[in-house]
Amino acid sequence: MFKWCFLLNLVYMVPVFDRSKCRRIVEAIVVDDKGKVLLLKRSKNNSRFVGKWQLPGGKIEKKETPLRAIKREIMEEISCSCHKLKLVKKVSFSSFYSGSKSSAELLVFSCFIRGDVLISLDHSKYRFFSMRSIKKSSLTPASRVALFNGLFG
Repeated sequence: MFKWCFLLNLVYMVPVFDRSKCRRIVEAIVVDDKGKVLLLKRSKNNSRFVGKWQLPGGKIEKKETPLRAIKREIMEEISCSCHKLKLVKKVSFSSFYSGSKSSAELLVFSCFIRGDVLISLDHSKYRFFSMRSIKKSSLTPASRVALFNGLFG
């Protein structure tokens, strides 16, 4: 979708982000007592981004609030409850995967977790990373945006 813009008697066509066609997703930056960030490695049970690292999170379901979604996703993915949740960023972005474009609205939370991490079948392993080592890691597009688009990088 494009919008016509007029500037200095010239006409421009600029792309407009269509919110009706975008996914709404949440991700959590979970930091341990040493300041390292929890990432999960996507397993072969996923259809996209297999082997890439990601923050805990996922899609917001219909009639679900972002806060409820991130609590649910953390419990589903790592079997932990979270506390001190804080919304730290909201951003819209587009990514390309296997020749198709995907648009999303991403809400990023920071939080602490209670309990031992027990990952779901959607992930093959977990690890706490320093910010330096995260920059060298293969991340999903959403997690790259969450971590490095204006917040930390």
